[in-house]
Amino acid sequence: MDSNQLKIFCMVTRQQSFSKAAKLLHMSQPAVSTHVKNLEEYYQGQLLDRTPQGVTLTKAGEVFYNYAQKILDLQDEMEQQIETVFKHENNQVIIGASTTIGNVSLPCSIYLFKEQYPEVELCLNIANAEEVLSMVISDVVDIGVVEGDTESSTLKSLHVASDELVLIVPPQHPAEGGVISLQDFLKQPLIMREDGSGTRKILATALARHGYSVNQLKVITEMKNIYAIKSAVEAGLGGSVMPLLAVRKEAYTGTLKVLRIMDMEMPLIFNIVYPNNRPLTTKAKLFIKFLTNPEESCLC
Repeated sequence: MDSNQLKIFCMVTRQQSFSKAAKLLHMSQPAVSTHVKNLEEYYQGQLLDRTPQGVTLTKAGEVFYNYAQKILDLQDEMEQQIETVFKHENNQVIIGASTTIGNVSLPCSIYLFKEQYPEVELCLNIANAEEVLSMVISDVVDIGVVEGDTESSTLKSLHVASDELVLIVPPQHPAEGGVISLQDFLKQPLIMREDGSGTRKILATALARHGYSVNQLKVITEMKNIYAIKSAVEAGLGGSVMPLLAVRKEAYTGTLKVLRIMDMEMPLIFNIVYPNNRPLTTKAKLFIKFLTNPEESCLC
């Protein structure tokens, strides 16, 4: 028994005629009769009374007809719901973004994208770079936007923006000229990003080039939230290393001082990443094209 048989039976019942039902269903009358006969054989009983004037339901047929209608109604509802879900998913792009670009830049980019493509739904998940890469690999998100290198045999990577890491300190910090020596930096109390963050990884790489490690820094605490870090620095609890784009406003207003570490360059590259074994949706490709368009600015 399948839904097609249910539809045929219900049509015969409503029309009270095999021939009328066959005409409406664009089927032959013998084919319609065979479907109904197969149902009666399945239940080992008569569902329709046949007379020269037409067909009527038996008591068993009434029970069958009522449930058949409910089943067909549920099937219609299911198909509508599934269509809605697929339509929603086809217009949705789930983005994973590392902390800095996710909190600072992408919200603006998403706003500008939505102005051009209001039908596309963008969902933003923010985590550290390591966590975002894991989400991309496990298909939790469609694409990721992270800082730093993304060496992986399972991911494709596209450059989207560049920045640099700087040291931020309270305005009253004694360093002058916008720079601080490496030795003074090593003595500076620091509020650090957590393990797994792109910022920490890039800092560790830069220190290693000079023969130092993160373990030699004067770390007083670790925080994941860049706004909490900036507030702590403003309050005089220590300094921190973070992307310049995350502190442009504070540097302009003077609530934080930005310093570069002498002879220690810390370039920062933001990349879009996505699996190389899974095709991107049309909407995901559209968002990637928007972010990588040189006429648009991801770092708005």
